[in-house]
Amino acid sequence: MKRKKDSSQTLILAIIIITALVAAIPYAFLRNYRNEQSEKKVSIIFISKRLDAENDFWSAMVEGINMAASEYDIDVLLMGPESESEHELQNQMIEKAIAMKPDAIALVPSDYSVTVPYAKKIEAAGIKLILMDSVMEEDLGLCVVATDNFEGGRKMGEYLKKYAEENSAIGIVAQSPSSSTAIDRESGVRSGLDEYEDHIKEVVYCYSESDKAYEVTLEMLERTPEINMIVGLNEDSAVGAARAIKDAGLPQKIRLIGFDSSMEQVQLLEEGVFDAIVVQRPLNMGYLGIKAAYQTVMNETVEAKIDSGSELITKDTIYTKENEKLLFPFNQ
Repeated sequence: MKRKKDSSQTLILAIIIITALVAAIPYAFLRNYRNEQSEKKVSIIFISKRLDAENDFWSAMVEGINMAASEYDIDVLLMGPESESEHELQNQMIEKAIAMKPDAIALVPSDYSVTVPYAKKIEAAGIKLILMDSVMEEDLGLCVVATDNFEGGRKMGEYLKKYAEENSAIGIVAQSPSSSTAIDRESGVRSGLDEYEDHIKEVVYCYSESDKAYEVTLEMLERTPEINMIVGLNEDSAVGAARAIKDAGLPQKIRLIGFDSSMEQVQLLEEGVFDAIVVQRPLNMGYLGIKAAYQTVMNETVEAKIDSGSELITKDTIYTKENEKLLFPFNQ
């Protein structure tokens, strides 16, 4: 009888051990799966309207992107055409990025309307979409990280208004008629000019090529020689216009204000060719854009719009402590 009792106890103990082992298998699998998931890096593809190491704005944005990628341990792939006017090439890059199935895509749309259906494809694929620098005619993306371009333009208009007179004639050199940044900045300039808005005589486009901006500025001045104020709405348009004004010997006759802050622009501001420039924070934009993309992947709440900021700087305010940080971020 004792042997039978021992056998029964042994059998019960064996059943308990087997049951425990079977129960532990899915738990161990789940634990290993979770560990693998936690070790897997978030993947983000940044698709710019332009990747240009020679352009200070885009170089600073990439620097900010790399800072965020390092801080949050993210895999970030950079894509983008060499020119902002290559809309179709960017659209092809968007489709290629979708096929790579990243966790998120941070997109700088190259066109206000042409990019829309391709941005919709990103969302349809279940990929988190963040917009940076520019927007589109439809409300897409979980978050927009950009300069408040209307506000930046308004600062330009208000500055010019202080010096405007009855005989003032204003010309605008813009990057593109279909770029949301150009559209918003021009609207802001007009708002800031207020009652002097009707003194705008011409708006010309350089398609983000400084040589083209140089040409269209000289042509505009030849057609409308009474122009004595000019606004350049991005780095290329502003630099091209400044070179044209300088070569034509007109810095003392034409009040020029530009957008962005390349080293050439800062030098031209010091020389007095520019009266003022509106400085963006592209490094902030790059950092905050990738941070927002990461947060959406982690299902964290992000603001729908994040303003990366801008500041109007004149020759007299270049070397204030705060403005030096804006103009020379890599020297801090």
